[in-house]
Amino acid sequence: MRELVVVAVALALAAGGCGGDDGSDPAVSSQVQFDLAFIDAMVPHHRSAIEMAEAAKTRGLTQPELAKIANDIISSQRVEIDQMLDWREEWFGSRALGPVLPEVLGIPERELGMEHGGDDVVGAADVDLRFAQLMIPHHKGAIAIAEAADERSQRDEIKNLALAIIEAQEREIEIMEKHTSGEHHG
Repeated sequence: MRELVVVAVALALAAGGCGGDDGSDPAVSSQVQFDLAFIDAMVPHHRSAIEMAEAAKTRGLTQPELAKIANDIISSQRVEIDQMLDWREEWFGSRALGPVLPEVLGIPERELGMEHGGDDVVGAADVDLRFAQLMIPHHKGAIAIAEAADERSQRDEIKNLALAIIEAQEREIEIMEKHTSGEHHG
């Protein structure tokens, strides 16, 4: 029986240290690794949302509700990026982002909503429709990341940010869905 316990502990330690020589300390808890992964995913996620919002505004959104969403994305997500980078420096010693790690977040990469950028908005025949069509899955990806953070982060700061992201982006999705349903187009 004692051998089984020793083997189980050895396997747990080995699994905790897997991942190659990425500079991470295996002694760092999975919660801390999650918080770092959250920041390293949400910052570029927000940056791509800002890029799409700026491109849509430049291209000329015609629907006031969508223009307001674009403005809100630009202003609120810039503030959130600055806050997350400050936390990253304070908690992890650097503002330099690491790679996005869907496996640490527990979210499949295809569900992160990060495959589009500003260029995907600029060439659209109907910028309002295209902005809404691209931003809805982008927001759903941010909500998935934020829901994971609400469940798994040990830091109140991240949990509070996650809840704010969920609330804002669910509200924006509801508005944008009206602009993809034919209510404003067709």
